[in-house]
Amino acid sequence: MGFTLKNRFALVTGASSGIGHAIAVELAKRGCNLFLVARREELLRDLSVSLAESYGVDVKWLPLDLTSAGAAVELAAQLEPLPVSIVVNNAGFAVAGSFESSEVDALSRMIALNINFLTVFTRLMLPRLKAMTDGARILNVGSVAGHQGVPYMAAYAASKAYVNHFTEGLNWELRGTPVIATCLEPGQTASDFFDVAGVSHSFMAQFGVLRPQVVARKGVQVMVKGKTRYVVGFMNKLLIFSLRITPRPLVRIVITRLFRDWA
Repeated sequence: MGFTLKNRFALVTGASSGIGHAIAVELAKRGCNLFLVARREELLRDLSVSLAESYGVDVKWLPLDLTSAGAAVELAAQLEPLPVSIVVNNAGFAVAGSFESSEVDALSRMIALNINFLTVFTRLMLPRLKAMTDGARILNVGSVAGHQGVPYMAAYAASKAYVNHFTEGLNWELRGTPVIATCLEPGQTASDFFDVAGVSHSFMAQFGVLRPQVVARKGVQVMVKGKTRYVVGFMNKLLIFSLRITPRPLVRIVITRLFRDWA
């Protein structure tokens, strides 16, 4: 029998909006119990109550700033009593604009969340996941941006390259264990992501935008199937293929022109 979601317990970070919200809904629809984490307490509480009432699943929630020191240790401790067999590392944000003009504090918080928290928390949860004899899953949300250096979003793209490659390497390392790690790699997705980055009116924020429900549905599907990496959307797949065959000087010119209005 394959990996099933019903009656399991899943942890979803960044669950109050966007892709994280949609993943929480998708998992609840499939009978999965949830532990939801995000900063915005009111949104988190409303979502938790709604999912519990709509789908009859057990939903716990915790408002927590995952950029804070010790957040990974605190969250892992909160999960200790629960049989969590699915970890969805979705929380993340971007700092856009020229690197030189970026606020140092914002860059530090982005790296703390996109890289440090994800890495440490995954390490803390891994022994518990490996103890799940009926299988376990890790779903890390990377990005198409992680396939290429991106001017005016250089640090963000680099952080997502880390997520993409970390997940792939970890999954290879986990061969022969009950745990499979999957990296979901969406492109532009309708959410408050671009508002946080401060570029919601840019061309790139409005071109080829995917609905978070579509991204979540594909993400859950490929996680269950145990795929290592999955790029969401035909145009995104085409973009990544074109990056492999296009001369680098031309890639630099095109991407710089596309993103320069973010500076």
